[in-house]
Amino acid sequence: MIVRHFFALILSCSMVFGQAATTVPPAQTAATTPAATTLPPETPVVTIKGVCDPPAADCTTVITKAEFEGIIQAFQPQMKLPQQRQVGTSYGQLLTMAAEAKKRGLDKSARVQVRTKIAVMQALAGELRDSMQEQAGNVTDADAEKYYNDHKANYEQADVERLIIPKTPLPADKDATKGDKDDADKPAAKKPVTAAAKAAAAKAGAKAAPAKATAAKPKTAVVADEAGMAALAAKLRARAAAGEDFAKLQAEAFAAANIKGAPVDTKVPKATRATLPPNIFDLKSGDVSELIPDSRAFFVYKMGTKTTLSFEEAKNDVKTAMKNERMQEAQKAVSEIGTTTLNDAYFGPPEPAAAPGGPGRQPQSGPPSN
Repeated sequence: MIVRHFFALILSCSMVFGQAATTVPPAQTAATTPAATTLPPETPVVTIKGVCDPPAADCTTVITKAEFEGIIQAFQPQMKLPQQRQVGTSYGQLLTMAAEAKKRGLDKSARVQVRTKIAVMQALAGELRDSMQEQAGNVTDADAEKYYNDHKANYEQADVERLIIPKTPLPADKDATKGDKDDADKPAAKKPVTAAAKAAAAKAGAKAAPAKATAAKPKTAVVADEAGMAALAAKLRARAAAGEDFAKLQAEAFAAANIKGAPVDTKVPKATRATLPPNIFDLKSGDVSELIPDSRAFFVYKMGTKTTLSFEEAKNDVKTAMKNERMQEAQKAVSEIGTTTLNDAYFGPPEPAAAPGGPGRQPQSGPPSN
C-alpha cells in the first residue's frame, strides 16, 4: 500500500503545479536515453535549482545516480527508464513543495505530525513484510526435498473424467417447433392430380415409409423441473459406473437441461488433489464417484491413471508452497503479538459476519451458460 501511495503522490505533483511531467516521444527514447549502467554512481541525474535545505538565497539540490536508484529500488525496482524519467521530474517538484511548506512552517502543524507518524508506521510495516517474505523464500534444495518427501501426495497427478449435470433445466423453447406446426396447419394448395401420378406417389410412399422410420433418431426429452434433473443425474451416474462413455452422457445431460451448443469437455488432464473435491483423488483408477452436488449442478468423477511428479519436476512448486506456508506462519505469529479492542460505545456494535459460501471445497467448474 505504501508503494502505491508514494508513487500516486510523486506522480501527481505535476498536477499540483498545473503542468504535465516531461515525456520523451517513443521514437526518440532510444536515441536520447543515456547508457545509465555506465554512468558513475556520483553522476548528477536530478538537479533542482532554487531549492535546498537549509534554504539559501541561491542554492541547488543535486540527486546523484546512486541516490536516485536507491529511491527506485526502495519502491519499484523493475521500473523502466521512461517511467523513471517521469518520477525524476515529479520528485523534483515534490522536493520543491516540501521546501516551500517548511518555509511556511507547515511542518510543525498537528496534521503533518499525524501524517508523518502514520507514514513511518506504514514504511516499517512494509519493511517487516518484505523481510518476512525474504526469510520465508530462503528455501534450500535439501529443505525442499524433505518437504517433497513428506508431502508427496500433493504432487500426484491424474487424468480424470468429469460429468456435469445441471440441477435446473432451462425453460423449453415454445417456439422451437412453431414453424413446423404453422406449416402443418396451412391448407395444402390444390393441384390437378392424374391417375398415373397418384399411383407413382403411392408406390414411392410405400418404399419411403420404412426408410424414414429407420432413419429417425431418438431424441433426449427436455426435463421439466429440478426433481427430474436429480433423477436423471442418478441414472447417468449409474450408467457412468457401468462403463458408458462420459462424452455421450454429458451430451445427454445438457440436452435434457435444454442447454444448446456443444457440451463441455469431460476430460480433466493432470488434475491434482488441490483441484478436485475432497476424497476424489483417493478413488482407484477406473472408479466412479458418487454424485457430488453444488449450488448449480451434480458432478460425477471417474479416476484415471495416477502419476507422481519427480522432485526435480516439482521443485519450483515445492519451494513456492514452503514459502507461502512460512509466510502465513510468520504473519500469524506477528498478528498474535497484539490484541485490538474497540469501544462499542463509540464505534457502535460490530456488523454481523457474512454467511459462509458453502460447506467445504466444491468443484470449480459448473455448467456453462449458453
